[in-house]
Amino acid sequence: MPHWPSSCVASPEWARWRNDAPGLIPDGRERGARPAGVVIRSSRRVEPLTLLIGISMTIGYGTLYYPFAILGPEIARAQGWSTGFVFGVFSAALLTSAVTASLVGRAMDRFGARPVMVMGSCLAALALANLSQVQSMAGFVVAMLVIEFASRMVQYETGFAALTAIHGRHARRPIAHVTLVAGFASTVFWPLIHWLLGFMDWRGVCLVLAAVNLLIALPIHASVPGVIRTRDTPRPAPVENRDPGLLRPGNRMPAFVFMAIAFAGGSFLMSAVHTSFFLILDEMGRGAALAALAGAVIGPMQVAARLVEMLTGERVSSSVVGVISSTTLLTGLACLVAGLWFGGELVVIAFAVSFGIGQGLNFIARAILPARLFGTEGYGAMTGNLAMFRLFAMAGAPVCTALAISHAGIGLTLALLMLVAAVGVMASWALYVIEKRAAAGVAAPTA
Repeated sequence: MPHWPSSCVASPEWARWRNDAPGLIPDGRERGARPAGVVIRSSRRVEPLTLLIGISMTIGYGTLYYPFAILGPEIARAQGWSTGFVFGVFSAALLTSAVTASLVGRAMDRFGARPVMVMGSCLAALALANLSQVQSMAGFVVAMLVIEFASRMVQYETGFAALTAIHGRHARRPIAHVTLVAGFASTVFWPLIHWLLGFMDWRGVCLVLAAVNLLIALPIHASVPGVIRTRDTPRPAPVENRDPGLLRPGNRMPAFVFMAIAFAGGSFLMSAVHTSFFLILDEMGRGAALAALAGAVIGPMQVAARLVEMLTGERVSSSVVGVISSTTLLTGLACLVAGLWFGGELVVIAFAVSFGIGQGLNFIARAILPARLFGTEGYGAMTGNLAMFRLFAMAGAPVCTALAISHAGIGLTLALLMLVAAVGVMASWALYVIEKRAAAGVAAPTA
């Protein structure tokens, strides 16, 4: 495996290992000339660093997000607290992390992704170790707040920012590679946590998860290329494949608004389904076994959707990915609505297939659309601002869904979710029109 330099992404060492930047000149040779003895790898292959970032993202979600579905009841039982309190604190911490998302994004633009991700791994390990020692409700609240803050530094937004800094306009395929790997976070960590709980308590599990961040994720994040700052170049060195984006700075507000609506709507739907799916099917008169089966279908379908996106790559525009994602989320919910009138398991499985596809593509759309329309400059701050709205929606979805089911019934609850999905579809189509017109405007002067 090549040595990942600590210098800028445009450094000579890094350029030799770039799949898609033959124009970067390692040592003054003529542009386009291939260095002797160096094989330029196919861009379809997964670069080692991309694979490693995928592993670190798997750890980020597997140790800081997914564990609490299992550890939450264990913590409540061991401490004598209500599960409502434990999960309420988790939702509140997620809500407060929305405020810090834009701050983390700006830090990535200023200092680069590496120091942010390194600090995030260290903070995640410390926070999980601290969680293993809490005895009071107040201590638990503080520990969860720190965990959610650390999450913002080691999950998708920072990983996507690192890949965008490395690959510029060619980051789409590496992003698909990372989401393909990280899509197995729950598949890996839920069984692992169940196994660990067989011979240790929840406190011991937290210490194991802290060690995973410290011993595996931290070295990976430390290997991410940094930013050159010398006496002659106090600003980051330019990357040749940096993308200014299709939209000029003065024309970006409508796209930002539609993007915030589309991303927040998708996160609201996914959070609502993930937290209330068993309750929704119970209200529909379906059993828990069918809910578990549908949940098992969603995961493979989102990975399959990401695999197709990885293979198609640049042949499908960024906004079309968003349209497909929002449309399949809406189609999946329509299947659940049909299940109110039609019995059997087929409509529920159809929901899982469609919703899984939409969920898988949603994460990719969140990464590639901002870079396509707004460019790679200031990418961290832009995605951080978008994440703020998305996280607010994500945190509020479980409460809204539970209240709707208990006070309005399952029919009106599904109607509410369908309305959110329909708004997301309209916002995605608006982004498609904006991208199409902007691309035509860019191409017109050269025609």
